[in-house]
Amino acid sequence: MQRERVSAAVLFVEPGLASTARFARDGAATDVVVAQFRAELGQVDVPAGVAPLMARVQVELAGLAALREQVTSAPGAVLSVVAFSYRAVIADLVAYRQGLGQVGVSASTANGLRAAAALSQAIESLGQVQVAAVRSVEAGRVTPAGQQEIVAASTGLSEALQTFSGLGLPRWVGLVNGRLSAGAEVLRSERLLGLVTRAQPGQRPSLGASAGGFVAAMQVRVDAMHTAEAEIDRELLAVVGAERDAQRRTVVATLAVVAGLLLVVVVAGWWVAASLAGSLRRLQGGARLVAEQRLPQMLGRVSADSDEAAVAVLVAEAAAPIPVDGSDEVGQVAAAFNAVTVSAVRLAAEQARLRAVIGAMFLSLSRRLQKRSDRMMASLDGLERGEEDPGRLEKLFELDHTATLIKRLIANLQVLAGGQAGRPREALIGLPEVLQAAGQGIDAYRQVHQIGVDDTVHIRGHVVEDLIHLLTELIDNAAQASPPDSAVLVEARRVGDLLHIQVQDDGVGMTAEALEAFRERLAQPRVLDLQATQRMGLPVVGTIAARLGIQVEVRSVVRQGTRIDLTVPAQLFEHRPVIAEIALPPSAAPSAAAGPPASRPALPPAAAPAPLPDGPWAGAGATWTTPAVPPWIYHEMTGSAASDPAVSWFESRSDGGGPAAAGRGERVGVAAAASEAVWNTPTRPVAAVTRTASGLPVRRPGALAYAPLPPQQPASETSPRDADLVRARMAAMRGGLLRAGRTHHLMRSNER
Repeated sequence: MQRERVSAAVLFVEPGLASTARFARDGAATDVVVAQFRAELGQVDVPAGVAPLMARVQVELAGLAALREQVTSAPGAVLSVVAFSYRAVIADLVAYRQGLGQVGVSASTANGLRAAAALSQAIESLGQVQVAAVRSVEAGRVTPAGQQEIVAASTGLSEALQTFSGLGLPRWVGLVNGRLSAGAEVLRSERLLGLVTRAQPGQRPSLGASAGGFVAAMQVRVDAMHTAEAEIDRELLAVVGAERDAQRRTVVATLAVVAGLLLVVVVAGWWVAASLAGSLRRLQGGARLVAEQRLPQMLGRVSADSDEAAVAVLVAEAAAPIPVDGSDEVGQVAAAFNAVTVSAVRLAAEQARLRAVIGAMFLSLSRRLQKRSDRMMASLDGLERGEEDPGRLEKLFELDHTATLIKRLIANLQVLAGGQAGRPREALIGLPEVLQAAGQGIDAYRQVHQIGVDDTVHIRGHVVEDLIHLLTELIDNAAQASPPDSAVLVEARRVGDLLHIQVQDDGVGMTAEALEAFRERLAQPRVLDLQATQRMGLPVVGTIAARLGIQVEVRSVVRQGTRIDLTVPAQLFEHRPVIAEIALPPSAAPSAAAGPPASRPALPPAAAPAPLPDGPWAGAGATWTTPAVPPWIYHEMTGSAASDPAVSWFESRSDGGGPAAAGRGERVGVAAAASEAVWNTPTRPVAAVTRTASGLPVRRPGALAYAPLPPQQPASETSPRDADLVRARMAAMRGGLLRAGRTHHLMRSNER
């Protein structure tokens, strides 16, 4: 670049083919070096501190073609402008070399780089002296500005060489001095340099024969300095490469050490994590064992009869410490958890024992209240049996119903305390009677109506009281949630081997939140807490349903009512169809060999009244009549007479049928009478109703409209009356009134 600049200056002073060829040759050499520079620049990462400077250099190198065009072709080109353009590019390149001394090297290497940059600056100052001298030749004399430029360049040359001597190695200084003092041409260039620097303004510069000769003589000195610069650069490159390799080795070693440390840390962390994970797993397993097995088992074994010693043993078994080795944080947490477990299990055991004691107290108290209520109902029954005044009898009925409701509350307490509602029975009870008893156990019993009840289903005796109690609570809830003038419908049908019971009302219904809470209370009934005592119905229903295995499903829509579906399993009921059998005496049975009777026989006399089978429905004057009538309709249609056209039931004859037809008419009369007897025969026992002297009907407690299967033995006259039996009889009486379409007692009707 410096040679190209001097050739351009000579071309301005001595234009011609030789000068033009020299300028072109120096420009081509510059292009070769620029291409190499760009190729190597693409393979390195320019430090951030000199990146802006390198970007400016690339822009200036790209403008060389335009600058050369200006030198060779522009008629108005000025040497000073051209020289300044070249000087700017060379100045940026020298500044780039100076900036490399501050990037990522040691202090000694940085000093060497700055010394090499100072040598480059000295060469540039010598080139500026050449250009300033040639410009003086162009002007014909040394101008004051030209003298200042020459002096400044000479001063810069001296300062740069002094900086090089101060920063560079002694052998580098000796190398440069040796190059600048060897040879006649170098000495001649030094003499011409002295003449130029001492020229005064207004004098013609002493450059020898011509400007081209001066430039050639000075170029010998410039080339000597470039040779020394190249040797120094090669040495610096070796030093920088060695430092680079050392840094790479250091980085690799550091990475290896860091990787080793990371591996050690990872292995140690894995070991610690595995140890912690094992301890935490044991701690978690122990916590689950306590929460899911030990504590529930301990709570199940604690009862009201457990003393302090037994509770202490159960607590020690349930709160056995979790074995966790070590005294680290996990071990400390395990020790704290063991302490918490001991306290929690002890408190849970105390609470369980307290609940068991409270439950036993409630159960004992409810049983005592049940005995008192049974005695009260027995006394009311005695008063009702002998009372003939309708007003007082109605009051007694109200007291009887109130006592029944009180007994229901007592049964609620028994269920919530873990007992059973009422006393278990041994006989089967018909499903209609069970539903009727459930409906009559509430205040608004007049709202309850049965529809579609399967009367062939009989509930087993040991679950009758529980099922009645469950249905009573559901029906009472439905009646309270519906208007007083609406009906609560109870439907029960056998579906396959299951019994489906539905209680439906047209009341206010429930929202989605209330329905969810309703189902939750059914699924998880609380025992003897404040909510259970305030709302006994749902906890009682949930407890009984869970004990009997009955599924309860609830559906409700706001302002459209509620539907509660019960699914009763097969082991809780039996299917027994009721069939009325009419006895046929042997003497009245038709003979296959005998012909039709000649005349219409008289109806056989009815059998003598037989007493009712033993059971709670037996009462004074109650009888069970079984007429002995021959089922001649069946024999007339299926016997041998049916095949005779003369006596056929379905043959129409114009001649009247003869004697056979007359006999058929008599047999038809007999069959019709027998059919009427069958129709009028009661298929269930009905208690006879007697009246007092004033005409009032006497209430017969226990005169149920249903018969348990199999019947039980009646109680003796001297034994105390069964309160459950009394309630069942009253329920049967009210059921009979409802079935007859009445809403008041017969006595009230007679009184009117």
